[in-house]
Amino acid sequence: MSWLEIQTIMPQIILSAFIVAQLLLIAINRSRKAIFYLTLLAIASCLTSYSMVLDTINTQATILFYFDGFSLGINAILLFCGLIITLLSYRYLKSALEVHDEFYVLLLLVLLGATLLAISNHFASVFLSIELLSLSLVAMVGYLRRRQQSLEASFKYLILSATASSILLLGMAFIYAYSGEMSFYFISQKTAAAAPQVGHIWMFSAGCCLLLAGIAFKLSLVPFHYWTPDVYHGAPAPVAMTLATVSKISVFAVLLKFWFFSNQYIIDTGAEQHIESLMINIIAVIAIASMLVGNLLALFQSNIKRLMAYSSIAHMGYLLIVLYVQNQSSMQLAWESALFYLFVYALATLVVFSFISQTSNAQHPSDNDNWHNWQGLFWRNRLQASTLIAAFLSLAGVPLTAGFIGKFYLVATAVDNHAWALLIALVVGSSISLFYYLKVIFIMFSKRPSQHELPLSGISHAVLIFLAINIIVFGVLPDLISEHVRLVALSHFG
Repeated sequence: MSWLEIQTIMPQIILSAFIVAQLLLIAINRSRKAIFYLTLLAIASCLTSYSMVLDTINTQATILFYFDGFSLGINAILLFCGLIITLLSYRYLKSALEVHDEFYVLLLLVLLGATLLAISNHFASVFLSIELLSLSLVAMVGYLRRRQQSLEASFKYLILSATASSILLLGMAFIYAYSGEMSFYFISQKTAAAAPQVGHIWMFSAGCCLLLAGIAFKLSLVPFHYWTPDVYHGAPAPVAMTLATVSKISVFAVLLKFWFFSNQYIIDTGAEQHIESLMINIIAVIAIASMLVGNLLALFQSNIKRLMAYSSIAHMGYLLIVLYVQNQSSMQLAWESALFYLFVYALATLVVFSFISQTSNAQHPSDNDNWHNWQGLFWRNRLQASTLIAAFLSLAGVPLTAGFIGKFYLVATAVDNHAWALLIALVVGSSISLFYYLKVIFIMFSKRPSQHELPLSGISHAVLIFLAINIIVFGVLPDLISEHVRLVALSHFG
């Protein structure tokens, strides 16, 4: 392994080293503050190390990993989310009687799995990264073992995640049996060379469908979404925040890389026309179903965590629009749209879950996720309410927020590829979402003088304000970030 390859995966090496350091620290001295600061140092060091790897963009690190500009952007988003989650977890866990050192170890394991997944270019690395991510999340979901809901959610996530991983692995096996390759890029070459073997194309078709089903579970796309509201509801607030951001962003990134690197998007003539048109149609059906079902089910929720769970189903459905690319000229816009939308989705989601996390207590049987507890919040604390309003409006795609620019990217991608059915579903789904997002906002404006205060620490306020300002600034002045997104997205495989 050359020094260039080592340099390419240096951020992941740093994370691994800090995980070992965490375990040694726990063995020597169990300290809540020490493990917290060590975790912050780990994420900060990992983010700083990316300045060292800029020269290694478009580098193949062994056959397992490929580091391009899109991977750089995704990893930056993942580590940013990890930094916010770490900052807010300290206050949440501080109320507990025990010293929760293991929580931070699991968090770094999740980040390690997610960042490895974002640079994966091979089925072996994809499967190992997903398992590292999923198993760590199972432990985090059931971390507060005195909560019955957390234990139930953890058990449900474990069983269903294991099933999805089995389906995913079976799909990889079918694709390998047909193509003889597990690397994304070489799969496309092998399938093109094997095009005359039309009689065996069913094996590749079945493999792609099974692979998509396994990933759809991780993204909670319809019809593999049933676990999502229960797991979000039962998980501690910082863990639900991790599920909604780190997990979904990394899994969608690897789906996008597989889709484009293996040329699944091309509608061509010949032996592969069947599988390519089949996959495009399956993606379209899943996207439309996720947009509509996710938003419709969110209408009936009074629990914010469950509402955000169904909302995330819809947002992942929106993102599937970028896969509906029918020519290479539209690929660049698809990369840009995906990266920008994932970033603005993460910003808004972090705001909502940050507020829930910082107004909840780990010792209580449930978090502050019932919207009746938010009644009159605007009159009690205008700052807190304003940050939440900005987040919900961004999720709804209202103008002057970053979410609107993200939706604009998706609309442009749909129009460029004549995906009119997906575009209609996007507009209808966004219109439905306005109802339940505005309903939460109206509840915050309703008067309820008897409601108790929801105090936040100085760090919590700073985080909420910082995230809300970014939502507004990137909505009003999108060029501040869109140029960087475009430059990063320009660098992809090939």
